[in-house]
Amino acid sequence: MPTPFFADLVRELAQDGGTGPLTPTGAVPGHRRFAGAVPADTDFHYAVAGVAQPAQWEVGTGHLDSAGRLVRAAVAASSSGGARVDFAPGLKTIALTVGAEWFETQAASVAAMESAGDAVAELADGLAGKQPLSTTHAAASTGADGDLVTVRRGADWVNIPLSTLAYRDAGGRLLAGAPVAGVDGSAAEPSVAFAADPDTGMFRPAANVLGLATGGVERVRVNASGHVGIGVDPANKLDVQTSAGRFSVANAGPASVKISSSGTMQYDTGAASAHQFLNNGVDSVAISSAGNVGIGTTTPENFGGYKVLHMTGTTGAQITLYGASDTVRGFLYTTASGMTVGTSTAHMLAFRCNNVERVVLETGGTLRPAGNNAQSFGSSTNRWLELWASKLVTPSGVALGLQAGAGGQWNISASTGAFYPSTDNALPVGGAANRASTVYAGTGTINTSDAREKTWRGAPTMAEMAAARRIGGELGFYQWNGAIADKGTEGARLHFGARAQAVWAIMAEEGLIDPAGPEAVPTSRYAFLCWDAWEAEGQGADGPARAAGDRFGIRPDQLALFLIAAQEARLAALEAAA
Repeated sequence: MPTPFFADLVRELAQDGGTGPLTPTGAVPGHRRFAGAVPADTDFHYAVAGVAQPAQWEVGTGHLDSAGRLVRAAVAASSSGGARVDFAPGLKTIALTVGAEWFETQAASVAAMESAGDAVAELADGLAGKQPLSTTHAAASTGADGDLVTVRRGADWVNIPLSTLAYRDAGGRLLAGAPVAGVDGSAAEPSVAFAADPDTGMFRPAANVLGLATGGVERVRVNASGHVGIGVDPANKLDVQTSAGRFSVANAGPASVKISSSGTMQYDTGAASAHQFLNNGVDSVAISSAGNVGIGTTTPENFGGYKVLHMTGTTGAQITLYGASDTVRGFLYTTASGMTVGTSTAHMLAFRCNNVERVVLETGGTLRPAGNNAQSFGSSTNRWLELWASKLVTPSGVALGLQAGAGGQWNISASTGAFYPSTDNALPVGGAANRASTVYAGTGTINTSDAREKTWRGAPTMAEMAAARRIGGELGFYQWNGAIADKGTEGARLHFGARAQAVWAIMAEEGLIDPAGPEAVPTSRYAFLCWDAWEAEGQGADGPARAAGDRFGIRPDQLALFLIAAQEARLAALEAAA
């Protein structure tokens, strides 16, 4: 048989699997890589031995392709009964070796040439320089402390203890007999990672700095001072940075944050110092060591030993609360005019008009009318300019109604929370000159489509199909002029759709509607074409508060279905012609 290519100490690791080519990923310690020792497309004996799957092995002849992969041309023996092994993904070794079959052939040749003298000696000298045959040894899936590895050193062979290399022991662990040193790596390619997750692991961003990455992004950093940073290079013992803000723990001090055995969250300064809350670096709220709270001051005063809320403003205004004594009831609020408002402990605050109680502020903070359903909040001639509130609540079973003047009324159902008009299909949301910018919803809108409420006309006409095909070619990306003015050309978002006037013109060109001329009021029987106008409204210093105008629009859902019908007809025609 032909003599394959030989080279000493060529052995690499591989990770991929299957029955096809295998890609070497790096030399085993003490060995060389195939790419530096073996020419491409040159046959050699190989031996593949599973490390992650020790029961899988294969020997045979093959060659390297142009990509440096081992192409397994002929299998001599394998764990699959001599067939090509379907290797499982995971760690395995690929070695350039001497096949047993070739050795047997060479041994027969040597026996036949014993009388040849010089020729036999020359062959023996050639074999003496080769690595001892290893494929005929008994297979072992793990290593042991006393194992030796034979390697070429100069003109001789030496045995190296396996314990000086990294090897897998009987417990399935990968052991190293010395400190493991690797390259610095990066967040994208950590130096210590996982076979199935190579961009997650540990790396060295700088001298004496440790980084942890997941998904190729640095998440945690420990610097040379032992400071830990999550999402940030730490300046304190612990720094956590998110888009919402930053949390830091100083390098030293007695303060602590803990959850007690009773589940109470505790913030302890650990000394006779104050809690401080800052806004943009400026003290806003402070809690003194005596438990007094200051707003606008870092040294809230202690009035008579009571727990105090001390509030100071630029005009000297002050609020003081006494919780455990009735000496001062309620609160005291002073201004330059000397106005005082307050209540005594456990008493509500009532507002009276014409010696009749009208409005009550209860001790729990509820503001209510003095009588049930008997008071109005403002009147038709004495309106409040604005009403600011977190919630509007009605009694059980009573819907909340919203009505402007004599216009239609909108309601919120007391049972379902649904927001609905009082009259069916009579009130719009927004208008041509008063549009809502965005509607957020968990699902799409429901347009009622009950056949009982429709008079059906049928499929589009040929002219309508022609218009739909042309409209499809008009679709494109655009930016709103208002967004460009606010954000610039690069900042304004790209939208996709049609220009209403272009759709209108196509429909007119196909004879389906009248053209929308400068003097003509646009009209269309097609509901996906919209045009609305409005009159001037209000009066400002320089003219109407809102000038008269008009706006073209489309109903995207109906237009999309119109275009889909044209596309379906086109596909049906193509299929019929095929």
